[in-house]
Amino acid sequence: MELFFAFVGLMSGLTLLSSPSGEGLGLSQDLLEDTPVGDYMLVGLFFVVAYGILPSVTAYGLWTRRRWGWTDPLNSWTGHHWAWTASAALGILLMVWIGVEILLVGVLEGIGGTLQVIITLLGLAVLALTASPSLRRYMKSDG
Repeated sequence: MELFFAFVGLMSGLTLLSSPSGEGLGLSQDLLEDTPVGDYMLVGLFFVVAYGILPSVTAYGLWTRRRWGWTDPLNSWTGHHWAWTASAALGILLMVWIGVEILLVGVLEGIGGTLQVIITLLGLAVLALTASPSLRRYMKSDG
């Protein structure tokens, strides 16, 4: 699920970076009227990092359970491997993003509204899987 998340994030983010007007994704400049940005460049950058790179690294961590020393404080704090915590945080981030988007631009019509629903459901699914007892046991921190 994280890899799907990463693929969609990278593709949409790179599209917005290459077409900051939003035209590449069929987005109207009117959507940005009441927002603090003038084009989709920052949104594209956010998508590449938060929805592309971070889920890719998280998927790697979930798959390999690779331990890095600099993540030990997080592992100790949560009692779980850093990738488990990152996965939960990314699920929350998806839903917060949609909440902020709805506050700033409202519920979108057409494909935009469909994507808002899909992203919200994806966030809920990531959280549900992260909270599953089997994954929690598997990702329990070793120390």
